[in-house]
Amino acid sequence: MHVVIVGNGVAGIEAALAVRRREADWRITIVSEESEHFFSRTALMYVLSGQLSYRDIEPHDRGLYGRMRFERVRARAIGVAFAQKELQIVGHPPLKYDRLVLACGSRPRPPPWEGGDLPGIGHFVTLQDLRWLELSVHGRHGVDLPEQVESHVGASAPDSPYLPRKPVSRPNAPLIVGGGLIGIETVETFLAAGIRPTFVYREEWFWPIALDPKEGTWIADRLREHGANVVHGKNPKAFTGTDRVTGLALEDGTVIATDLAVVAIGVVPNTAWLAGSPIALESSGAISVDEHLLTSQPDVWAAGDCAAVPQPEGGKRPEQLWYTARDQGRIAGRNTLGDRAPYSRGTWYNSAKLMDCEYTTVGRIPGRPLPDQREWFFEEKGRVRSTLRLVLDPEDRVLGMNALGRRWDHTVWIRWIDERRTLRYVLDRLEEARFDTELVPPLDVPPAHRAPPP
Repeated sequence: MHVVIVGNGVAGIEAALAVRRREADWRITIVSEESEHFFSRTALMYVLSGQLSYRDIEPHDRGLYGRMRFERVRARAIGVAFAQKELQIVGHPPLKYDRLVLACGSRPRPPPWEGGDLPGIGHFVTLQDLRWLELSVHGRHGVDLPEQVESHVGASAPDSPYLPRKPVSRPNAPLIVGGGLIGIETVETFLAAGIRPTFVYREEWFWPIALDPKEGTWIADRLREHGANVVHGKNPKAFTGTDRVTGLALEDGTVIATDLAVVAIGVVPNTAWLAGSPIALESSGAISVDEHLLTSQPDVWAAGDCAAVPQPEGGKRPEQLWYTARDQGRIAGRNTLGDRAPYSRGTWYNSAKLMDCEYTTVGRIPGRPLPDQREWFFEEKGRVRSTLRLVLDPEDRVLGMNALGRRWDHTVWIRWIDERRTLRYVLDRLEEARFDTELVPPLDVPPAHRAPPP
């Protein structure tokens, strides 16, 4: 039996490991054009900021492929002949498979504005992006990539997100467009390099898909305290420049000078190479799968950022988080073995660090509450600065939480939400979910703030 996996991110590697742990003799081939080895994409910012080396963000040692007898093909997949069960690859004969796992991830959303292809404009999603920024900002790089990519990408693939980008000289006025996690991480890397960046996002407050106005404004203020220039509520119109980007023109007529721009306006499923094939894609471009991650084609599964999975509230969409990709990879791997394991994400959670501010979210908590929901909010302004926002149902049961400034154990919050605990129950037991370091005092919510909202 031959299992072919397209993509060696967390979904692809977990699928391969799931197969190998149960079938010692099956042939497993991993195809990827981006990198030779699995790395943690969420840690790219720590390499650029100098806190970690590139090798530090490889979760497994490089002997894993040999020990697990994974065959490695560094090449660009360009299509699938489903009837013949063949993966088509640049520079290689078609690769025959018995079972196929598509874990090809996502790619940066391209800038929709005029001048978006000028030198000095790029993204911060791939290893190639990391290498471009390291060379531009620091004049060196630590990314182990070959200089020539035609052998594995193909010279006829100008749309590949993994083509190298020509570096520019060290910027004096870098600019980041897009108010999400990648954007704020890029801001932090420039500040770590001693360069003051400008952060532009069109929304009225930072990250409205996850934060409410109070929280988003709180983070923007923290960014300014660290030295970033934050411009919000402004729509970009076009990049300016000839041989290198020189500015970003806004719709209000303002031009912000820049000599390097990172576009961080999200990602899209990396599935353009499947367009026109028999496999079913959602309108987002993601591969449509059922609850077992099976695609519309027999013996073909999809996992990770490229997969649109069924949602509890109905419909399908990608779940573009590290742990969801990990879990989907494991389920896809099991199901190539003949299992009928369903994928179920469970209660939503995520955590991040926004500059020096801890962020934790659990449950489905919108930027603004729905009509049948209420909110409880508390802001701590003492020795520790933090916020805690809880969304409640009409019976004061906690549906979700957003927290800034403190660390919380998401597993405890998940249990409380799944057990449908009330606001009073949760506030009386906050210490159980505390995940702060030793010298951080516990959160003390005064009695006057413990009442449910009216």
